[in-house]
Amino acid sequence: MRISGAGLVYFHARMAYVSGMRKLLPSLLMLLPLAAQATEVYRSVDERGNVVFTDKPSSGAKKITVDPAPATSVVIPNVPSAAPAQAEPSARPGSEPFTGYADMRITQPGEGEGLVSTAGDIDVSINLHPLLRVDLGHGLTVMLDGQPVIENTSRMNIALNNVDRGEHVLQAHVVDAQGQMLIQSAPVRFSLQRASLLMPGRQQVPGAPLNPIPSPVPQPR
Repeated sequence: MRISGAGLVYFHARMAYVSGMRKLLPSLLMLLPLAAQATEVYRSVDERGNVVFTDKPSSGAKKITVDPAPATSVVIPNVPSAAPAQAEPSARPGSEPFTGYADMRITQPGEGEGLVSTAGDIDVSINLHPLLRVDLGHGLTVMLDGQPVIENTSRMNIALNNVDRGEHVLQAHVVDAQGQMLIQSAPVRFSLQRASLLMPGRQQVPGAPLNPIPSPVPQPR
């Protein structure tokens, strides 16, 4: 391929420009750290026609004043620090140290209440504060007339079956894993009436015999 004279001149000029830029770039990179301090740069052309920039004056060099680069300030936003996470209260009684029970009472049956049940079934409800610490081995005992009828349970609603008619005393207490009593409720007195199966509308006196069968009357011959 043949290149005309004008093209050849353009080609050499282009190559000289690229060569000058290659030499200029390292010089500019070296001047970057001094940009904030140095303000005088000298421009000259070497024997090959390459443009050279330097901070040292030489014969034939042209002085160029370079303005210092403006300082860039970085603004740090004021971000409020995150509040420390608060521990959520746990509903489990075992999450807090045990300091004792404050109150225990029987709420059902009530003091002096009269109950009627054919089968002798009694519903017992107990209120304990704080909650029963089953995780520490605590258990509930229910006493009827001084005798335990329910032992080592965690239920606060209990059903007693086949309770005799008459007056009774109900009491409850909590014991620890070693069997030591921790708290005891006040005694609750109640009475129970069990209706007769033969005569539902009439009470049967304890110890009274059932209605006797009448003896046959002898007939005259």
